[in-house]
Amino acid sequence: MRALVLAALLVATPAIAQPRLSLIKACETPKGIEFQGGGYGGISGIDHDPRTGLWAFISDDKSERGPSHFFLGRLDVRPDKPCGPTQEAMVPLRREDGATFPDRKAGTEAADGEAIRFDPLSHDLVWATEGDFEHSDPPSVRRIKADGTPVQRVVVPDALTFHAGGATGARKNATVEGLSWSVDGRFLWLSMEWPLVQDGPIPSVSETGLTRLTRLDRAGKARGQYAYRVDPVQVASPVGVNDNGISEILALDDHRLLVLERSGVKQADGRYSYHIRLYLADLAKAQDISKIESLGVTPVRAVEKRLLLNFDRLGIRIDNLEAMAWGPRLEDGARTLVLASDDNYDANQVNQILVLRFAP
Repeated sequence: MRALVLAALLVATPAIAQPRLSLIKACETPKGIEFQGGGYGGISGIDHDPRTGLWAFISDDKSERGPSHFFLGRLDVRPDKPCGPTQEAMVPLRREDGATFPDRKAGTEAADGEAIRFDPLSHDLVWATEGDFEHSDPPSVRRIKADGTPVQRVVVPDALTFHAGGATGARKNATVEGLSWSVDGRFLWLSMEWPLVQDGPIPSVSETGLTRLTRLDRAGKARGQYAYRVDPVQVASPVGVNDNGISEILALDDHRLLVLERSGVKQADGRYSYHIRLYLADLAKAQDISKIESLGVTPVRAVEKRLLLNFDRLGIRIDNLEAMAWGPRLEDGARTLVLASDDNYDANQVNQILVLRFAP
């Protein structure tokens, strides 16, 4: 009898405890804030440096309201305290020649910053740009100093870039949206927002889509690639304009990532509503697809995913969440997970910050 009870307990107990999330607070940063010549808006990526306590906030402004830039500053995750953030420095993004990026009308590459991370093994930062489809500037990851000095440009693997004619490769404005260092800092994960053209259609209200998660080593060489199945669009648009894709990723351990899926749905009045879901993606059994040219014709073993949080169920307004990072731990030892929205510099949208408690 004792053996049977023990066996039942072993079957009933999960090998790895699944995380639980709860909302600590939701904050709204005022519109129109400017600091040292840069505007706080269009926030598409954030990250926290536990060594200094600083946060980085990257804007996807394409030098249309001042230079393309990111901020360094502070953010308060404590309950019942204003989030802020407070800015300490506005840092222009620069090309490899040291010049700031021009606006998109200049005819040369414009910056489209979508993610930013502190390097856990150095004092540098890396940021991702979606590239410039019209001018054939490929998506890339840039390494920079904290003052914005350019160090290195790594173009994403060829399959993830724009291809002549557009019959294969990345889709316009739907490339590298997410970045995350592995827990040990040896690898850098990239996520594509939408499927490559040859990998099948983008998600719709009735269909899913297969996009790619890629692991790079510190030299920028691909060391693995995995298929991730994005959910269908969460809600139909009355005017037929909607989408769903990966907006950010974050490493949890050596084989699991948090994946943020974001649906944007255009309403009859022209405004957008946003429907966000957070998934736990497990790559332990996923197939390396780095040698597979088209997922549209080749069956693959995709990443396993499990829903952690449907933001529609929080009971608050949710805006265009595109940024996600680990914050400092709470007094009880639980981790904080911080998300921020890209307001698209739209008067009808808000600069939102959410702080979640993340614990097994």
